[in-house]
Amino acid sequence: MTLSRADKAYVTYCSDESRSFIKNRTTGKVDRTPTTSQSYVLYHTVLAKNADGVWQTSDIVSNRGDKACQP
Repeated sequence: MTLSRADKAYVTYCSDESRSFIKNRTTGKVDRTPTTSQSYVLYHTVLAKNADGVWQTSDIVSNRGDKACQP
């Protein structure tokens, strides 16, 4: 995390979504997708501290398949 001001911060992180699956709640069927370069997502987020002092995400940008996240 990079603190920009006392009330604003930036967080960048990677997510491996190869083990995240969609499940149909009605049928119980799980949609398992193969692991590919598109399974990895780079997130850039902006957090802002609200009037109660709680950090909240105020903006988020994601880049699916970003090479910085791939093993």
